[in-house]
Amino acid sequence: MTRARLSLALTGACLAALTLTGCEKPAPSATVFSGTTSTYREAACWSFDDTSIDANACAQDVLEKAASGATVGTVPIFPGDVIGISVDPAVADAGWTPRIGGQSLTPEPLTTTYFRFTYPDLQPISTEGLSLEIVAGDAGSTKGIWLFQIVPA
Repeated sequence: MTRARLSLALTGACLAALTLTGCEKPAPSATVFSGTTSTYREAACWSFDDTSIDANACAQDVLEKAASGATVGTVPIFPGDVIGISVDPAVADAGWTPRIGGQSLTPEPLTTTYFRFTYPDLQPISTEGLSLEIVAGDAGSTKGIWLFQIVPA
């Protein structure tokens, strides 16, 4: 390799490294699935440090994003379907709670990366659907929030 090519290759490598350092770290993700459908989303809000996020400010941010055309992930189900939730290890480390319509599905925050439940057979799903929230953190602080919509299949 000639000196000019070596110099050009080193310059390209340095520029690539600088470009990568300018990238923003992605927020942890969650995937909700039922049957053959899965929906993946990064956190609507996530605290990269140990501070708690403001859930009201996050909700306002989500509403503004929705007004500008951003969508909430939807998962179509039938009553009696099994719904699975998979979260990144960072979320499991923080502890997390799945909620439907604001009601917690677990008595304590989960520390595993996977949870599944069966949607009740006799409980119909309205045409607007139901909100499924995943909230990371313990009772004293909220580290992250994900929003999904369960809709009738």
